[in-house]
Amino acid sequence: MAVHHPGFHAQDGWYFDRQDDGSVKIAAAVQRCSEQIVLDADTWASIVASVSAAGETSARYQQARRFHAGTEV
Repeated sequence: MAVHHPGFHAQDGWYFDRQDDGSVKIAAAVQRCSEQIVLDADTWASIVASVSAAGETSARYQQARRFHAGTEV
């Protein structure tokens, strides 16, 4: 019996779902567990910037914040 969860399925039952307030919910939806956490928009932007090929700098963090908020030009 599979466990269904909304959001983007990344791998191995891990789902990512952007919330209306800009936070991101990360959930495990597998038979062995059903865990989730919600990261605020600033934390998510920091994660995105830090795992980018160029790494996180203040400028890249601000760019990730703007991109996530939908204000990136």
